[in-house]
Amino acid sequence: MSFKDSAKRAEVKSEERRKCPDNGDHHHDEKFIRESVNLLLFFLRIMKEHAIFLRLGFPCNRTDLINEAREFEQRFDELLTIVRSLERPTRSQVRELDEEALALTEEFIEFKTRVLNMILRCQLGGFNFPLFVDHIRREAMEFVRLLRALLSGVEIPEAEQIAREEAFWSRIMAEHSKFIQHLIDPAEGQFVETARRFAREFDEIWVEALDLLSMTQSRIIVPVQARFTADTIRATRDLRDFKEELRDLIADCRVLSLIPELLADHVLREAEHFLMLLRKHCKRTDCEPFLADRFPPKTIGEPRRNQ
Repeated sequence: MSFKDSAKRAEVKSEERRKCPDNGDHHHDEKFIRESVNLLLFFLRIMKEHAIFLRLGFPCNRTDLINEAREFEQRFDELLTIVRSLERPTRSQVRELDEEALALTEEFIEFKTRVLNMILRCQLGGFNFPLFVDHIRREAMEFVRLLRALLSGVEIPEAEQIAREEAFWSRIMAEHSKFIQHLIDPAEGQFVETARRFAREFDEIWVEALDLLSMTQSRIIVPVQARFTADTIRATRDLRDFKEELRDLIADCRVLSLIPELLADHVLREAEHFLMLLRKHCKRTDCEPFLADRFPPKTIGEPRRNQ
C-alpha cells in the first residue's frame, strides 16, 4: 500500500470516528472517571490521615505546625467529601477534582519536606520519626505521579508499571513493619519479633523489585515477573493478616503499644490496596500457577519465609 493510500484510509477512519464518536471516546471517558474516582477515594483519605498523624506527633508548643497540619486535614476532608458525594460524574468534573487534588498534594509535599528538614537539623522535636515523615512524603509523591499520568493520558509500559508499583509498595510494607516494631511495647516480645521478621522479608522483596524494575524498562512482561508477583502476594497476605490481628487487638485494648487504632487501620488499608494491585498484576503476568501453596501451615502473624 502506498503512502497516499494509507493516508487516505486513515482520513476515512478518522471521519467515521467523528460521525460515530460514542464507542471509543465513551469507553475512554468511563475508564478515566473510574480510575480517577478510585484513586481519589483511596489517596485523599490517606493524605487526610497523614495530616492527623503529623499533627499528633508535633510538640505541643509548635502550634504553628499543628495548625498547618489541621488545615491540610480539613482541606483533604472537604475534597474527599465531594468525591464521595459524586453520583454520575462527568469527565470534566472528575478532571477538575484531579487537578485540585494534585495542587493540594503538591502543597502538602512541600509542608512534609519542610518538617523533615527541620527534624534532620534538630530544629523540631516531637514524636514523628524522620523515616515516617519521609515515608508519608513518598506516598504523597506517588499520588502526584499517578494523578499526572491520568491527567496527561500517557501510559507507562505495562512491565515497567508492574515493577514500579511492586518496588514502591514493598518498601512501604517494610517500613510499616519497622514502625510497628518500634511502637509496640518491648514487653510484647512475640509481636516485636514478628514485625522485625516482616521488615527483613520485605526489605529483601524491595531489593529484588528494584532489580526487576531496572531490568524491565520495556513493554515486555518477562516470565520471572509472574513468579515474583506470586511470592509478593503470599508475603503481603501474611503481613495483611498480621496487621488485621494487631488492629483488632489494639481496638480491644488487648496489646501493649503506642499505635493509635487509626494508624493500625491505616497501614492495614494500604496492605489491602497493595494486594488489590498485585491481583491485577497477577492477571497480567499469569502468576496463578505460582500461587499453589508450597509452604507448610503457619500460625497467624508468622512470615512464611525462614529468616
